[in-house]
Amino acid sequence: MVINIEDTPQFFNRITETLRTSGIVALPTDTIYGLAVDGANSDACEKLRVLKGRDRKPFTFFVQKSTLHEYAVISKQKIIDYFIPGPLTVILTKRAPVAIPLTMKKIGVRIPQVRFIINLLSLYENPLAVTSANVSGQPPLTSAMEISKQFPGIDLIINGGQLLSQPSTVLDLTTTPPTVKRKGKIPILEIEKVYGKRVLLNSTLRFNVLFVCTANTCRSPMAEGIFKTLLTEEYCTVRSAGILPMNGLPPAQFSIDVVREYGGSIAPHQTKSITRDMIEWADLILVMEFKHYSAILEIAREAAVKTFLLKEYRRRVKYNEVADPVGKDIHAYRKAAQDMLPSLKLVARDIKQRYRHAK
Repeated sequence: MVINIEDTPQFFNRITETLRTSGIVALPTDTIYGLAVDGANSDACEKLRVLKGRDRKPFTFFVQKSTLHEYAVISKQKIIDYFIPGPLTVILTKRAPVAIPLTMKKIGVRIPQVRFIINLLSLYENPLAVTSANVSGQPPLTSAMEISKQFPGIDLIINGGQLLSQPSTVLDLTTTPPTVKRKGKIPILEIEKVYGKRVLLNSTLRFNVLFVCTANTCRSPMAEGIFKTLLTEEYCTVRSAGILPMNGLPPAQFSIDVVREYGGSIAPHQTKSITRDMIEWADLILVMEFKHYSAILEIAREAAVKTFLLKEYRRRVKYNEVADPVGKDIHAYRKAAQDMLPSLKLVARDIKQRYRHAK
């Protein structure tokens, strides 16, 4: 059954009755749709696991914030206070007496910034065991209609419209520094800004860097090519784009020549225009001039926390733009590369420090 969100006793009674009778509820969050059951009911949790085709890895649990300490040992309080409620799942040490299905020493908890869910958590006596609305390994479903077609046996589906978003960021607070286990809606650099230090990345994750210039023929592909000689794909994925390019053009020949002098190659590169998808993909965006910074924020103002002029990134320099060498001789291209190199080395070292296994 599909129902719309209402702020009425009848609405919440329908949800709580479904949960109490081991039913599965599909609900919209502040990121994507989730499938929820009573988190203290082992039979309901197993029913949800089988429905998803999921292995026995733990679910995320939605709990009322005022009762969070009853289920977990609170650590890194500043992060919890700042981001919760919100699109962050935190992994904490589970309190030993708490009996919750499919958990051992740790528990993942989250509180979406959604009014009806916050109200539901205050009304329902148990935590909710929640997982994304999809068959395990498949992309998340984005609407109530898709969920009803994929999972006709779900007891109750709450219609929140179409949700096209990244999932929540998953952060393990039992380690010091905290470890990002899944990248998501909250950028890594925003977490670090609140925490005050670098966080770690799980070894399965890659840190995504995007270089941006004007036409994507000179500076940004040079930065991409040189940067790839400084850091392997074990740690990082690198792309470049322009704010005003003609898509599909090759890089400038002098750019190719200069990158070759650094031991890299950008000969296969084709120009591309910056998009919102690229901005969301990137963990760090490095631009050559302030106009590029402004162009990024016109597309996605929330990207400000992860967007920097390349020469300004963790450095104090008087002249912080990289001059455009287009139309000049190879010496101008070499000068641009020389201007970028100290910052590129700093970024590469900075990224490696986010991995425990880095050498």
